[in-house]
Amino acid sequence: MKKNDLVHVGTFGQPQGLKGDIKINILTSSFESFKILKNYFMDDGETIFHFTALRKIGKKYIASLEGCEDRNAALNYKGIYIFSSKENFSKIGEDEYYVIDLIGCKVFNVEKESLGIVVDIKNFGAGDLIEITNGNKNLFYIPMNDDNLISVNTLEKVIIVNPMKGLLDWC
Repeated sequence: MKKNDLVHVGTFGQPQGLKGDIKINILTSSFESFKILKNYFMDDGETIFHFTALRKIGKKYIASLEGCEDRNAALNYKGIYIFSSKENFSKIGEDEYYVIDLIGCKVFNVEKESLGIVVDIKNFGAGDLIEITNGNKNLFYIPMNDDNLISVNTLEKVIIVNPMKGLLDWC
């Protein structure tokens, strides 16, 4: 499987207990979305993770892995990224996109001036923000709402924005 076909869906954290269970930082929209994915891989696209159990305890997500029988074995997974194939994700409608499709998009304002390139999508609690780096290596955010986001073309990797007045005055 090609790296382009893989989507980062989680990261292994600290071991949980003594029996080989391990915490997972889930990157999908929900735990249910994570659980329904068919296959989980390392970044090589070849090594498959076989979960024997996935559960939520409080605010933590815990996994049991095949062959991971104790805390020491679980420590070997700490920090390892979990990927799934793009084909495992549901089809999206018009004006919908996955975050992975936005990373690397060029961002222009309505006057067709280049603002930079999307490096990530963040959400600090008040809604999604496009994280952009410009030629000066500065990072800045533009809210992903109808007032600021004019168009997204994932095929051409171009996003057009109309940032609210004063948002980019520091640039």
